[in-house]
Amino acid sequence: MTSPVRTATTAPAAAPARPRLRGVDVARGLAVVGMLFVDNRGNGSIGEQFVHAPWHGLRLADVVFPVFLLVVGVSMPFSSRAARPRAVLWRVVKLSVLGVLIVTAKYGWGTVGAGVLGHIAGAYLLCWLLLQLPRVAQLPVATAVLAALVALDTLVAVPGTGSASVSPEASWARWFDETIGLQFSAEAPHSYLPSALTVFLGVLAGRVLLEHTGGAVLRRLVPAGVALLALGLALAPLLPVNKRLWTPSFVLVTGGIGLLVLAAAYWLADMRRVHRPFRPAEVLGLNAIVAFAASELLFRALLSGGVQPVVVDWLASLTSVTAAAYLYPAASVLVIWALCAELARRGIVVRV
Repeated sequence: MTSPVRTATTAPAAAPARPRLRGVDVARGLAVVGMLFVDNRGNGSIGEQFVHAPWHGLRLADVVFPVFLLVVGVSMPFSSRAARPRAVLWRVVKLSVLGVLIVTAKYGWGTVGAGVLGHIAGAYLLCWLLLQLPRVAQLPVATAVLAALVALDTLVAVPGTGSASVSPEASWARWFDETIGLQFSAEAPHSYLPSALTVFLGVLAGRVLLEHTGGAVLRRLVPAGVALLALGLALAPLLPVNKRLWTPSFVLVTGGIGLLVLAAAYWLADMRRVHRPFRPAEVLGLNAIVAFAASELLFRALLSGGVQPVVVDWLASLTSVTAAAYLYPAASVLVIWALCAELARRGIVVRV
C-alpha cells in the first residue's frame, strides 16, 4: 500500500483543472455501504436482496460490486497514474498482494486466490490495456469482445459436455478456472475480462464528466444508462443475468444501473450541492479500499467466528432475530465510517 497522501488525486497535466467531483465519491461510498451490508449481514433472516442470487437473477447484493468497478473506471480519465504503465502495473501488484493477504487472513494459509481486490486488479489491468488502443477503436473493440462472449456462452460447446451451457455444473467460466488450476468462484479469473468492460463503461462516463458539466452530463449519462439497461434485459432471455459468470447481460444491466446511480449522485452532490445527507457516503468513498480491507480483516477474519454470533444473539434478545440481521451490518458500517471519518479529518486519502 502506498504511503498516505494529503491531497486528492491530481488530474493529468494535459487535462483542465477541475474541482473534485463529490458525486463520484458519493457513488463509490454507496457501493461500499452496500458491500458492508452484504458481507457482514447478521444472520440468515436478512432480506434476500442482501444475499447474492444463487445462480441466474439479479438482487441488490449483485449490483454493488459492479457499481464500484464502474466508479474505478470513472476515475481513470482524471488520474495521471493511469497514463503511466509502471504505475499501473505497480497498482495491480499492490491490489493483488493485498487481496492474497486478506484471503489468507480469512481462510488460512494455503488458500489460493486474491478475492475481490484481485478481481479489481485484473479488471483494471485489462481495461487499461484496452485504453492503449487509439481512442476511436476502443468502443468498437469493447463491443466486439462483448459480442464474442455472448457467442462463446450461447454457441460454443463447453469441453466435455457437447453443448453450450451456463449451468452451475458446466460453463466456460467454470471450465476456464478449473483448467488453470483454480476453484470456480465469482472472483476467479474468468470474470476479469467481462468485468473489465464494466470498468470501461466507467471510463466512458469519466470522459463525460471530464469534458462536460451540469445538464450536459445528465443528458449523456441518463440515456446511456437507460439504453444499457434495456439492452441487457433484451439479451437476458438468450443469456441470463448472472453475477458469478459475469455474463454480458449482467455487464449491460449493472452498467446501466451504475450510470444511473452515478448520474443521480452527480446531480445531487455537484449540481444541487446537497452535501450533508451524503457526507457519510462521501467519506467512505474517499478511502474505499481502506474501508473494504478494514471490514474484511475486522468483521470477516477476526469477529466472524466467535464474536459475531454472540453479538447478533445479544441484539436479537434486545430486538428480534430479523432486526439483529440488519443491526449488525449497520454497526459494521458505523465502525468503518468512523475509521474513514478520522482519516478524512486528518486530510488522509490512502491510495493503493
